[in-house]
Amino acid sequence: MGSQALGSPAEAESPIGSSPPPPARRGPKRPRPWVIAALFAGAWIVPVLTQLTRTDPLLVVLIVFGTGGLLRVGATVIDRLFITTALLIGLAIAAGLLFSVWPWGLQPIAVAGFALTVLVAVYVWFGAEPPWRSWPRRLLGSDAILLLGLAGGTVVAYWQSFSTAAGNRLGEAGRTGDRLRQFSLFDGIHRFGGYTFLMQGKAKEATDPAMLAVYPPGQHFIYALGDIFLRSSENPGNAVEEMIRYNIWVSLGYGFMVASVAWAARWAAGPSLKGWRRVFLTTAIAAFLTVGAFTSAIWCTWDSQVFGMAELVLLAAICFRPPTDWRAHAALMAALFIAVCMTYELFAAFAAILIAVSLFIYRDRLLPHWKPLLVITIVSAPTALSEYAVGHAAGLNGSAAATQSTGFTIPLSWAVLTVLGCFSLLGFAARPARRLPSARAGVIAVLLSALAVLAYTFTQSQPLADVYYFQKFVQAWALIMMVAAGAFGHLLRRPKFPSVGWKGFGVGVCVFLLAIGATRSFWWSADLNAPASYPANDPNQGASWAPSASSTWASVWMIGNFKPNNIGPLAVLQAEHKLTDKIPTVTVIYNDGGSNVDLSLQLAVLNQDAGLMSVVDYGTATNQYVGLNSAAGLVCSGTSVATEASWSSQQLRNLALFEAGIKAEGVPIRVIVSTPALRSALEKWGAQNPGAIRDVIYYSALTPSCS
Repeated sequence: MGSQALGSPAEAESPIGSSPPPPARRGPKRPRPWVIAALFAGAWIVPVLTQLTRTDPLLVVLIVFGTGGLLRVGATVIDRLFITTALLIGLAIAAGLLFSVWPWGLQPIAVAGFALTVLVAVYVWFGAEPPWRSWPRRLLGSDAILLLGLAGGTVVAYWQSFSTAAGNRLGEAGRTGDRLRQFSLFDGIHRFGGYTFLMQGKAKEATDPAMLAVYPPGQHFIYALGDIFLRSSENPGNAVEEMIRYNIWVSLGYGFMVASVAWAARWAAGPSLKGWRRVFLTTAIAAFLTVGAFTSAIWCTWDSQVFGMAELVLLAAICFRPPTDWRAHAALMAALFIAVCMTYELFAAFAAILIAVSLFIYRDRLLPHWKPLLVITIVSAPTALSEYAVGHAAGLNGSAAATQSTGFTIPLSWAVLTVLGCFSLLGFAARPARRLPSARAGVIAVLLSALAVLAYTFTQSQPLADVYYFQKFVQAWALIMMVAAGAFGHLLRRPKFPSVGWKGFGVGVCVFLLAIGATRSFWWSADLNAPASYPANDPNQGASWAPSASSTWASVWMIGNFKPNNIGPLAVLQAEHKLTDKIPTVTVIYNDGGSNVDLSLQLAVLNQDAGLMSVVDYGTATNQYVGLNSAAGLVCSGTSVATEASWSSQQLRNLALFEAGIKAEGVPIRVIVSTPALRSALEKWGAQNPGAIRDVIYYSALTPSCS
């Protein structure tokens, strides 16, 4: 085949006989020097031109096309595209460490020029043929299902944000405190040009302290880098528009996760699983993820987990059925291990299991190259753990306690886990599956991952349905089972159906509909079954929720059951031009402290002062009750709007703690309230404490709910 990128150079055949002597081994065929010089110059000229014309998205296309041309894995366009994307995500996250410390940050010319220079160097070193010759041109019918999964998952995730009603898109974009903190990290990376854990001095006041150095930033980095190239600018622009764009990226991330799992299962199953069985496999997985229990990650705003799950299944696909070239195999595993650890470190255990299984199954191919593999390990392991190490140095020491945390989740049902377990294991009973190394790798990985889940259960003192991170751990295990489930297709009978022409199209449509029916991925209502009341201090009310028999989790979400309560107030504040005016602001317009914290946090991240406002938002290190955490009950007395005369002694204590949080900030703060009584009390206190309160604003349109 001639010289190959990421492969061994071809050797000339030795002639029979003793003369003439065999020719010497030929090295890779490289371009002429002037061509090499022109390519290296073009690696910088092209980014300059796209920056001047604001067409930087073309650079992403060029980098993906060039990187994919180097690989020799994936016989179809979509296969090559997924594998290339997986590699680039890992490499970009790793390169972010360099981009964070060099003087150019995430400037598109610098980032793209560096990437294209490396790409040209690799092409020249390996003497690779041009990418337009090496990219495959073949398409499969099931490719359309993967694209539908991407589109369907994205639309479902963004559904509630399609409305243009006042405040809706901004409210949905900041629907929870977790989402606001995630956006704060995205904004910090975007605004400061790299990982905030490597530039804590610059980002300290702008970035939420819960995210500055102690939260894995891989997903936020990829979205910020994508946003920079999409807009051809490092400047994120208006913060309101930036937050809405982040919500779009998050929605695309969910669609990417859906398509990645379906593709990974198809890839791991191999080319022997084709025709209607391939269509059934990809449709069933994509449909279930689009409308099933995994959609709870959308309204719970588990942004990093979703992207981490996409990276994990891409790693599973590569580990189960890797490239034949050991260098590509090792590079993909290292890049995706870095990506998983830097995106959602809870899944690092699964990533390590997948890599260990791949090393074992394909040891004859890999172990002869143990020395370069050791070098790759020495480089990639510290890179993967870099944020974790900095986080611990910055005070992250509650990892063991976090594994015991309780909170709202929608647990996967035992029925779903049982079916997935059967599909991933029973397929190994088929002789064709047992002959496949990918099937053997899949079944071993599923079993070892099950042991990891079992080990997690032994660390728990709480009911498992209530343990927040345990449920996320189980979800990742379920996705690994989905990737391994392709082996089950070998048990299905193989009647000969038409696979081409209109008849083949008709068969594909019928199988598509059959898979949707088999996974119950359709609905005609949107009813949520939930108890009328819950036990006192129930840590996870979601454990008792379920859609009705005629509904799905997607329909329950899309009908508007989980609307945030910040939409109306945001519409008022936006109309009054109080969202991005750079004035430190807190709001006390709800009767519960949590809602006031979240809305105040939204104003803080829009003003880029989330770090500065951390005391009034979260309390101090020694007293978490000062500030907004004690703002509960200041708005209502019973079912009526509170007056100063109606405040109880407890409400007065809460007011004093709230005022103490304001004073502890050390900067004048604007307070927006929803009752005249609270305005009057804060104005009196402000007069007695000069410099603590900038002003107190009462808006009658912010009507409190005291029912």
